[in-house]
Amino acid sequence: MCDMPCDYDPCCCLAPPPVKGRLFTIMLLYCWQTEYDKRPYRHFRFSRLDFEERMNRKYHCIRDFRTVVNFMLRRHLFSASISSTVVSNWDVTLLRDFVRSLIPLHKIELRLMQLPREFFVMLRLNVRKMMVVDLNLEGTQLSEYDVRMLHKFLVATKTLRHLNVACCNITQYNFALIADGVHKAENIISLNASRILGLKLTLDTEKIMSLVGTLLMQNQLVNLTLQHCEFVAHDMEPIAEYLSSKKSSLRKLDVAYNRIGADGTLFLMRAIAKGGMLSYLNISGNGIGRHGGGWIAMRFSSCRMLRELILNYNDIDASAINLILLTIKKPSRVLKLNLYGNTFNARTAMILRRLLDSGVLRHEEIDLSYTYDEALQNYRVVPWR
Repeated sequence: MCDMPCDYDPCCCLAPPPVKGRLFTIMLLYCWQTEYDKRPYRHFRFSRLDFEERMNRKYHCIRDFRTVVNFMLRRHLFSASISSTVVSNWDVTLLRDFVRSLIPLHKIELRLMQLPREFFVMLRLNVRKMMVVDLNLEGTQLSEYDVRMLHKFLVATKTLRHLNVACCNITQYNFALIADGVHKAENIISLNASRILGLKLTLDTEKIMSLVGTLLMQNQLVNLTLQHCEFVAHDMEPIAEYLSSKKSSLRKLDVAYNRIGADGTLFLMRAIAKGGMLSYLNISGNGIGRHGGGWIAMRFSSCRMLRELILNYNDIDASAINLILLTIKKPSRVLKLNLYGNTFNARTAMILRRLLDSGVLRHEEIDLSYTYDEALQNYRVVPWR
């Protein structure tokens, strides 16, 4: 055996050599766009996570973002979706060019972004030139100053119709500014303000719903989404009052993952049956239970225009689920019925089998199916994805 010291280290041989990061160019961005878009390539998409995975290096908030902005300025785009990207205010020219690249777009998605306050100031200064119809800021944290600038933008815009400020750090204090901006805007018909925060105090849901009720009555909203806002049963009364009117313009209502319970479900279903204008309802994760499922089964057949009903994870027992399924008759008006996350039994599987085999429901219209279990010697419910 050799007594001389050896410099050989087996761990060093196992480690692969470092791979040098690729050069980020406009041509490379164009090649990426041809992978997810079709001619004439007018829907741009950029994600920081995809960028770092493809380029094998960290994203640079000035050098790499300059390439993205130059690409957007050169192309005649219809929409742009940018996510998880940091926009720096160190280069004022770059920030101004970024806002200029957004002016001709009809759909703007800036998700999970870090935007400086100067961006919203420039957005407000260019509002008369902008053609945006759909503005999505989901997950982008907004400060008090950002909300004030966004309020001025909403008041001045003439083209905006859809606004999404979900998970944007909107509190019960500055939500009034968002509501006032939507109220004073001329054409907004869709609002997503999910996850409103109470900040240091408990969220005053009654005050929030009074603002929402005013918006519904005066602005004729068509689509309203308020998820994760801690609403309880009596908070549904302003919405139910509006839905019970024959002149209601609201077509889609999403109040998933709140705490409205069985009583809130009764308020909504009774109003929908009376007004008959709502076509989409999502009350998933509200713990409506057996009694809430019973109210749905009782009123579902009277809701003439209700085409899509989402009831996932509501602790509805099998007997109430069976009653809901038994209300579906041929010809069915249901386009989407989601029941996964509740309780089912063998009778539920038999009812599903009859509905699906007879063609009353199609597989793409419900998120459940059935299968024969050899161990149980009976049919059971399985999810259908």
